[in-house]
Amino acid sequence: MSDYIEVPQEAVAKQLETLIVAAQNGARIVIVKDGKARAYIRPANPDMTEDMYDAILALRGFALNRGISDEQLRAWVTEDQR
Repeated sequence: MSDYIEVPQEAVAKQLETLIVAAQNGARIVIVKDGKARAYIRPANPDMTEDMYDAILALRGFALNRGISDEQLRAWVTEDQR
């Protein structure tokens, strides 16, 4: 079996068990509709809980703070190139 499997959306219900097993075995399952990728079936993290997932989503909402400005970083890079 190939590591990349495209499945028409209409066929997913009939093949779901086979697709889940393929994903667990490392295949990348892509669900397509009208020739475009719409979704993936991929293995779940067995250790992931709903609380952990909510925490990850909350972390993504934090603003990125690098501690220094982009301008300062560019100045240091330019200085090292002299």
